[in-house]
Amino acid sequence: MADSAIAGTSWVVQELGGTVTTDPKPELSFGDDGRLTGTTGVNRVMGRYEVAEGLLTVSDAATTRMAGPPEAMEQEQRLLALFDAPRAFVVTGDRLEVGDGETLALLVRPGAQPV
Repeated sequence: MADSAIAGTSWVVQELGGTVTTDPKPELSFGDDGRLTGTTGVNRVMGRYEVAEGLLTVSDAATTRMAGPPEAMEQEQRLLALFDAPRAFVVTGDRLEVGDGETLALLVRPGAQPV
């Protein structure tokens, strides 16, 4: 089931693989019920998530299928690649870092200033 550190939270994706995301920035929400919803910046994304042993696992991820500018579609692919395997994560204040040793994604709470 969902981990209390991210259950019921929403995040704006600030960086993917060390590259600052472009507008409109992707957003992800982790529901109390284990559902993941949000946007990739181009498409809506939905799926399920689970947290176990410090790892975030996303399953059954699906998106709508609208096209956008090439750079937005490339950013979308980098975001969706995060869901390919269980990922370590840490929540520190208004920051959610995803990655094990290397930060693959940096997310901040909506309204928080990026660091």
